Amino acid sequence: MEHTQPHTTTHESAAPTAIQPKNEKPVIYDYVDYRAFLSDSLAHIQTKNSKYSATAYVRQAGFGENSRGYFNLIMNGKRNLSSSTILGFARTLKLSEKETFHFENLVHYNQATTEKEKTLYFERINKNMKGKTSPAFELLKSQYNYFSQWYMVAIRELVSLDSFKEDYDFIAKKLRNKVAKKEIIEAINDLITLGLLGRDANGKLIQTDDLINFTDNSMNYTVVNALHSQFLDKAKETLSEDAYTNRSASCVVLATDKENFDKIREEVKAFREHIMNKYATNNAKVDCVLNLGIQLNHITTLE
Repeated sequence: MEHTQPHTTTHESAAPTAIQPKNEKPVIYDYVDYRAFLSDSLAHIQTKNSKYSATAYVRQAGFGENSRGYFNLIMNGKRNLSSSTILGFARTLKLSEKETFHFENLVHYNQATTEKEKTLYFERINKNMKGKTSPAFELLKSQYNYFSQWYMVAIRELVSLDSFKEDYDFIAKKLRNKVAKKEIIEAINDLITLGLLGRDANGKLIQTDDLINFTDNSMNYTVVNALHSQFLDKAKETLSEDAYTNRSASCVVLATDKENFDKIREEVKAFREHIMNKYATNNAKVDCVLNLGIQLNHITTLE
């Protein structure tokens, strides 16, 4: 997955997980990756019973007699849990009804393959986490917000403007009055949680890195799709709201060999990096935030 914003060096966003001492029983609410929870739970059980194996673990959860080695497949993401095995692990780990509900939604969130599913289960988890403290979930929530709210990216870049003021009216005006004060406050807090913004010795809001590049190792591409969709909507808005001299829209439709798709994608990537390196660094003056969006897609069906 390629996702690059202006003002971006390479910075990979690590997947938040929980660190749980093996002698303490893992708590499901401390996890945002159900596989890590299952692994730590097995390790905890084995501190009490060294003969308890991963095979016994999955069999107890309902995988059947021919399940040797299956736990490793689950841990490596090569096998998913079904509704029955979700409940099987919940029973094996003696989860309460509320914990089982949370575990079930976390599994579905981790295994979701569409943006709609990802959003549905994230919202369920978020609702279930109200009143609970979990650094791992707070980080995940901030990451989720970053990739699902266009103004999170925009606000991070706004901070680098020469004229920037940590004033909500200033920020709202810069964003064409399309973001509420509450959303701006939450966005800044999330960006600080993610380490994308910080404060200097005088308390001034600053970017922690001039350039960032997120690679898809922690957030499913279905979530990032929401961000791309929103920036496409912003681009459509400028077609009617902005003067021709203040925007640029163009497209190329071509018939070619389908083997050229990957080649073109690599050239687009190189072009993006060229623009970023030439215009997003070492500027004597910084007074605006731009979004360069490039889409490459098949118009005809693939055979």
